[in-house]
Amino acid sequence: MGTSVMVNHARNFIERSDYRAFLVLFRSWSGIFLITAFSIWANSLPIYIISIWIIGAFQYGLGEALVHEASHYNLFKKHSWNDHLEFLYALPFFTRVPKYRELHSHHHKYFGEPEDPKPPSYENLGFLNPRNSLFFLWFVKPILGYAGFQFQFLTHNADYNRFFDRKIFLFWIPVASLFYWTGIFHILLLYWFVPLIWTFSTFLYWQSIDQHYGTQSGTRTNVGFLMNYFAHNIGYHHVHHLCPIIPWYKLPEAHKVLCSEVTDISHSFFDTYRQLKAYRQLKTVC
Repeated sequence: MGTSVMVNHARNFIERSDYRAFLVLFRSWSGIFLITAFSIWANSLPIYIISIWIIGAFQYGLGEALVHEASHYNLFKKHSWNDHLEFLYALPFFTRVPKYRELHSHHHKYFGEPEDPKPPSYENLGFLNPRNSLFFLWFVKPILGYAGFQFQFLTHNADYNRFFDRKIFLFWIPVASLFYWTGIFHILLLYWFVPLIWTFSTFLYWQSIDQHYGTQSGTRTNVGFLMNYFAHNIGYHHVHHLCPIIPWYKLPEAHKVLCSEVTDISHSFFDTYRQLKAYRQLKTVC
């Protein structure tokens, strides 16, 4: 598809919808509250472990996917709302939309070039060392929580001192105080901070590898249902790089029209692992 034709087609997908934005925010927050309530009611360790993985998935949809949308001004029709309403999706995750936008813009601006910040993280995480077990890197290390912690705090925007950001500080002081003075601070720790540090960070780790590592075209599109349900179509990454101003709810439709010849398609978490394994084997042979 020629560039001019692609641009004309892309124009059909760039509408914004405040209604959809608030609806998807409500869905994500409702999911977190309902899973938390069910886990407290069940009072079971196995249920708690399952719950924090589901909560982490919802957190990932809020604190990564929707922050990402806001950074491209795709979440709300009014540009300023994407920054001003960040208390709904960014501040709870110790991040700021303007700062995310600043850091993320380097990835788009220098995509595929030496200045792209993504490739160095693969080396830091151990993926470029053939002696490291891919099974360990993809399954064991993330599930144990260390991969997410390493990615979130030691590799991914490690120089961003989010804990001393004034707006984040002003958000969390009253929230933490409210939980403390109402006697449910343990709920905040168990059902927000544990998944935030463990499972949310792990989903960020998986996403970073899934989107670009071991691809032919430079970008992998993951059409798996679960990822795109929780993370608001963030798996449709190739079309996002073609046209970053297409909002999340238009990405599947835009993918069908604009990406008919895309080669790097994954259908699930395990399919991505299969592709990474094939890539590793090819690199070993070469």
